[in-house]
Amino acid sequence: MKLLSAQEVAKLLDCAESTIRTNAAKDRLGFRTVKVGSLWKFPDEEVYQYLYGSNWREIVKEQGLFDENTGNA
Repeated sequence: MKLLSAQEVAKLLDCAESTIRTNAAKDRLGFRTVKVGSLWKFPDEEVYQYLYGSNWREIVKEQGLFDENTGNA
């Protein structure tokens, strides 16, 4: 598991980074959020599952986001 930044999640969801941070602070996202100092971080596997559903691993692998060496997205 890798933690994504607010910027990375915003790019995936095609929205503003400020939208991600605001909704993370209000616990309005469909996946866990982790605050590290002043930065929001998001578990990549949960973000991908939120975006792509139960077959997220195949979709992420097709898009080149899956690391064959570690088995992690």
